[in-house]
Amino acid sequence: MTTPTQAATLEQLLDSLTVEGELYELLEEDAVRCYACGHRCLIKEGRRGICKVRFNEGGVLKVPFGYVGALQCDPTEKKPFFHVLPGSDTLTFGMLGCDF
Repeated sequence: MTTPTQAATLEQLLDSLTVEGELYELLEEDAVRCYACGHRCLIKEGRRGICKVRFNEGGVLKVPFGYVGALQCDPTEKKPFFHVLPGSDTLTFGMLGCDF
C-alpha cells in the first residue's frame, strides 16, 4: 500500500486512505456486491464502483477512511431532521464518493 507521502496521483493518495468495508457481500470469482449506496454496484476484482472511491482488492471491498471530504455548519432547518432543536446549527460532514 502506498503511504500518503509517497502518492504520485490523487487516486493513489485516496487509495492509501482506505480500509476494508462492512457493507458488502463476497460473490463468486472474488467479485463483491457493494451496499454502501443505492447503486448496489457489482464490483469485479481490480475494478471500482460507480463512485470511483470504493474498489475491489482481492475480493475485499476497500472504502475511504481517515479523511473528511466536506465539512459544513448550517442551520438545522436546512437538514432532513429540521424538527430537532430548531434555531440551532448542525455540523455536516462527508467523504468522497456517491452523492446518491
